[in-house]
Amino acid sequence: MRVFALVFICMFFQVSVTFAGTDVKGDELNSNIMFDLSIMGPPLAMKEQCVQYLLRNNPFPAITVSPEELVTIFYNEAIEEGIRPDIVFAQALLETGYFKFGGDVVPLQNNYCGLGTTGNGRAGAWFFSAQIGVRAQVQHLLGYASTLPPKKEIVDPRYMLLKSSKNFGRVKTWTELNGKWAVPGNNYGQKILKIHERIMLEGI
Repeated sequence: MRVFALVFICMFFQVSVTFAGTDVKGDELNSNIMFDLSIMGPPLAMKEQCVQYLLRNNPFPAITVSPEELVTIFYNEAIEEGIRPDIVFAQALLETGYFKFGGDVVPLQNNYCGLGTTGNGRAGAWFFSAQIGVRAQVQHLLGYASTLPPKKEIVDPRYMLLKSSKNFGRVKTWTELNGKWAVPGNNYGQKILKIHERIMLEGI
């Protein structure tokens, strides 16, 4: 059933098929064949699936708005820029530990992707609302995936730095973020896609 679902996605949506050299362990995709989705594109999961999957894994997420409102913000902000909102949400789940946080970033920062966080207690960027935090995350992904400027005022504090780098507009799929979004970032994209797979299969 799972293989059928992935083949269906590959047929009807923009997908890059990658043959991995070794099995990916743990919470990552445990397969030699991986369907690597493009960063830009339409959502595959519904908003309700994202909400239900979150609450199943963390009934009390440490966020400044309701789970339903946060997911709606992800969908509105990402769709406007042509980014897949359900996978952006999956990235936030990975980065925040399903909104339990516990690392250098605290919930009041509204920083759902570790922007500006380099470890050793550095908290990274602060955003005055959940919407602006999500917008910054989406804009940063857009900077990796496209040379088109964001449609709204830039709130990503690292956008211009990314624009001046060799990675600007050249990262088309989620696994191509490996070693770029996070360092060393081994299998970073695969971890995001695994969470998204679970949203698709379990968040119903």
